[in-house]
Amino acid sequence: MLFFNTTSPINTRNRTHTFAANTALALGSLLLCLLAIEAGYRLIDPFPYISQNESNHSEYGNLSGYDQLLGWKGVPSAQAEFITNNSRTWLKNNSLGFRDIEHAAADRAKPAIVFLGDSFTWGYEVNFEEMFVNRLRNMLPEFDIHNLSHRGYGTDQSLLTFAGWNHPGPIRHVVLMMSENDVDDNNSDYGSGKPKPIFQLIDGQLVLRGVPVPMLDSWATPPPPEKFVESWKSRGIEFFLRSHLVHDMAYRLFLHRQGRETREPFPPLPAGNDLTLTRHLLGELKKEATARKAELTIFLIPSKREIEKLDGAPPYQTAIADICANLGIRCHDLATDFKKEWLRTYYRHGMHWNPRGNRVASQAIYSRLTGR
Repeated sequence: MLFFNTTSPINTRNRTHTFAANTALALGSLLLCLLAIEAGYRLIDPFPYISQNESNHSEYGNLSGYDQLLGWKGVPSAQAEFITNNSRTWLKNNSLGFRDIEHAAADRAKPAIVFLGDSFTWGYEVNFEEMFVNRLRNMLPEFDIHNLSHRGYGTDQSLLTFAGWNHPGPIRHVVLMMSENDVDDNNSDYGSGKPKPIFQLIDGQLVLRGVPVPMLDSWATPPPPEKFVESWKSRGIEFFLRSHLVHDMAYRLFLHRQGRETREPFPPLPAGNDLTLTRHLLGELKKEATARKAELTIFLIPSKREIEKLDGAPPYQTAIADICANLGIRCHDLATDFKKEWLRTYYRHGMHWNPRGNRVASQAIYSRLTGR
């Protein structure tokens, strides 16, 4: 009978070589999987890491300036890089101070569509070509589309902006984009951390108060950006967070520890919030549009909490839709369109639409304005 020594150097080397090959194959496969997931994040659901020291979303002195009637408005022809926790965008105003194109004299023969609203319509955190207004410009070339919105505006400031806007050509549609915080803005003489005008009802008539709006010192002397001290530990963590996959995993862990409500900066409207002023402002905006032979249409922007089911707060749109019905104003709730989209339409930080959300909005607005 023959016996073989299974622990011979040759067998030991073979097993070692096989183990090393299998380990390398497993690590290589894992690396390829991680790279594929990383590529998928960057293409389908990007989540870049932007440090606090990079963010520069202060508006003083570069993109916006003090205005004694509106509180603030865009600086004509201003441009600047705008960096938030979600994105890096290059912002540029036209010669009138709006984040819009320069409108040629030849376009005045076309019927105009005028958009009013706040940061959603202004294109907060998205590039110019990704804004839903500019997508609509490509979809509706037969119209001359104007964007008169600005970050932080309430319905009152939108009304004042449209009333003071001169346009020699015909206007077909005036489109007001309303978001959840507009009612609070309309009821306050302070918005986005700055003084603003406010209307009051006197004998059933709107009377403008608080003008000229007080000018904050920070408009003349912008505050220096806040800087955070970095250490070797924080730099090491940031190195790994540059991966979209790692950043998303870290963010989900943070949400689990802190609670999902950290994703929604605005609380729901309190029960019984006074809609009286908003009702009169919408009525006045309709009168202004009708006087210029245009039709007023309102699109209601659903809150992030409603679309992503962050809590059980009731949507604000029902009360506004009832007001519009009583005033004879066309009103459309965009929540239905956003709930059909299975990919993310809101940024993880804050409350605003990402580029995909702007695409969904443009398609919904196009179908409702044209009936196509």
